[in-house]
Amino acid sequence: MPSPDEVLAFEALARCGSFTAAAEALGCTKSMVSLRLKALEKQLGAVLVLRTTRRLALTEAGQRLLPHAEALRQSLLQMQPAVDSAQCAVEGPLVVSTYVSVSQLLAPILAELAREQPGLQLRLEVNNRVQDPIADVLDFCVRSRKVHDDSLVARPLGWVEEALYAAPGYLAAQGWPQTPEELAAHRLIMDGSCLTLCRGEELRSLTQPAPLLDCNLYQNNLTLTLLGHGIGALPDFLAAPALASGQLQRVLPGWHSDRWPVFLVHPYRLPLPRKYQVFLDFVLPRLRAVLQAADSGALPSPMH
Repeated sequence: MPSPDEVLAFEALARCGSFTAAAEALGCTKSMVSLRLKALEKQLGAVLVLRTTRRLALTEAGQRLLPHAEALRQSLLQMQPAVDSAQCAVEGPLVVSTYVSVSQLLAPILAELAREQPGLQLRLEVNNRVQDPIADVLDFCVRSRKVHDDSLVARPLGWVEEALYAAPGYLAAQGWPQTPEELAAHRLIMDGSCLTLCRGEELRSLTQPAPLLDCNLYQNNLTLTLLGHGIGALPDFLAAPALASGQLQRVLPGWHSDRWPVFLVHPYRLPLPRKYQVFLDFVLPRLRAVLQAADSGALPSPMH
């Protein structure tokens, strides 16, 4: 297959009318133009240009090739504006993936961004799989562990703490546990059948808990906890609104059952497309503020 440089040398000769002018147009030497033309003619198996001492003339093969060579040049000239448009425009599709529980924090932020940037076609994919932004064709994803991949950037968002909560009605009826060991007498709503609580360097494990429901979906656990079915192990940001409204109360304050970092992950790109930068500038501070407020026990509305 002929190289673009060889075809462009031929096109420049036809357009400029001489090796000297073609070399100036291409920013190379006359000998380089001649070598590229010879290579093209050899590749195609035809003489393309007739050379005389006074002028150049295209052969029939050269005349038939010329429209294709001109189209190649025009296509190449349009490449930079096309890339500039993609890099600079705040428009087009942008896909974000997150866990089910985090989606309720992220969705209002994305809705606000969509109002401010109507050119963006935002899509929020919600699932609990650990996703790879490159393999799954995602622009951004929220992950609960740091990545060790040079092709990805992981921007820290904050920390999530899982702790114990219960409805006031349940606690009034069943009593307040004062120590981790007393949880064995309560109905637990949690993911898994083993509960380990931490307070500083102190660890306490319940070796034979009897959970009311072993469920790996926090939203279901929150619903059951709000309905007074037991003590739920819930992430702080999920429990915070009900805690603030008095629908839930913290059980065993100071103890937590888990704590993990959260990251916003995206493919490594420099320079970043403009819509990426707009997304990061808008979403990062808001999502960080929500997680930080939940961690401190004062969750604001995600819209602020």
